[in-house]
Amino acid sequence: MGLLRLEHDDQVTQGVCAKCSAPYESVIGVIYEDDEPVAIYRADVYERFHRNPEPRVVLSIAVGDWSDGTDRSDRCSVAIEAWSVGDRVHMAISDRSDSPWEALEVVSWRLTSQAASGNPLGEAFLRLADHVVYDDRRLRKAFSARRREEAL
Repeated sequence: MGLLRLEHDDQVTQGVCAKCSAPYESVIGVIYEDDEPVAIYRADVYERFHRNPEPRVVLSIAVGDWSDGTDRSDRCSVAIEAWSVGDRVHMAISDRSDSPWEALEVVSWRLTSQAASGNPLGEAFLRLADHVVYDDRRLRKAFSARRREEAL
């Protein structure tokens, strides 16, 4: 794989979790590999998550062919939950039911946690998520807040 880089603006939108009404902030971006767009992502940043009390980021990543003449059947997506434990970020592919890309008709299918197990596509999605988690400065507060709490 080539050199990855992110592109995003500083726009932040607000939302509320459909399951628990917890507020979250969303940011979006594009992932480029060697100057070619390979994925789009949305990160929902929760201060408190409905299954866990700690901060959590839910990444929705869509990958595929974005060139002219392609359609949603040329792309797929995944949801990945990320949270910090100590000075490390842990990630897991999620089977959450909502996806921003399906509503926008951007992708045709979504990778589930079961299908991702041992699948090279699952590893590729986690590699992209790792890049977003560590390089998108807008997500740092979700991971640094937990580290500060653990230090106390």
